[in-house]
Amino acid sequence: MFFNIEFYRPHVSPEDLLRVKPEVLAKLILHKRERVSESLPKALDQIGTNKHTSENLARQSRTKKEELEPKYNNLINERLRVVTEIQQQSENFTTTTNDDSYNQLILKLKSAETDAELFNKLLSELTAKFQSQGGEMNKLTHYESSVKANEAFSTIADEFRKVLETWTENETHRRKLESKFTKLTSNLKDSELAKEFWEQKLTTNLDDLLVDANRVAEGGPSSRQIVRNNKSRTNQRRS
Repeated sequence: MFFNIEFYRPHVSPEDLLRVKPEVLAKLILHKRERVSESLPKALDQIGTNKHTSENLARQSRTKKEELEPKYNNLINERLRVVTEIQQQSENFTTTTNDDSYNQLILKLKSAETDAELFNKLLSELTAKFQSQGGEMNKLTHYESSVKANEAFSTIADEFRKVLETWTENETHRRKLESKFTKLTSNLKDSELAKEFWEQKLTTNLDDLLVDANRVAEGGPSSRQIVRNNKSRTNQRRS
């Protein structure tokens, strides 16, 4: 029966560690790896099931989004035709092209965030300014089609935003589960390799792993001290 290495007191001196037999430490490490290898498959099965469900949900919501998105974008483009037309015809009106409020109206109308009700209000303001500067409504060939496109837009805008939000949530969840599944799979593989390594070491010898410990036991520097000394010598050469 192995004991859990976490039960040791938190502050262990180098001397304490040196008194622990290498075989005991190796068995503790092996035992911990065995516990990890035993627990991970169950977790992987659960996450794998959840991942499969999330993939189906993300796929379904993506399909809905892709079905509705072209229509949504086409209606936005269609309702902007009259705005572009007014903007082009207004280039001859010096007073409107230099009017900040006029340009702000155009910018708001061109925004995809502008809902149908606000679009109608802003378009009424724009056409009123357009006419006040000499613009003729009968020359706006896209006015009627843009108004109808905005009406159609009002019927699908909320639906599309909900579909988009659902897809975003499902896709985010799917990616998180995919990342977690990949990480656990990698951890399981690492644990299996570590088990094989320590099982082999326990059946052969641990001599190659005790080089640093033997050096310290004989009064030599620790591996950390060696690194510090090397770093110090390197800095001295550079200076």
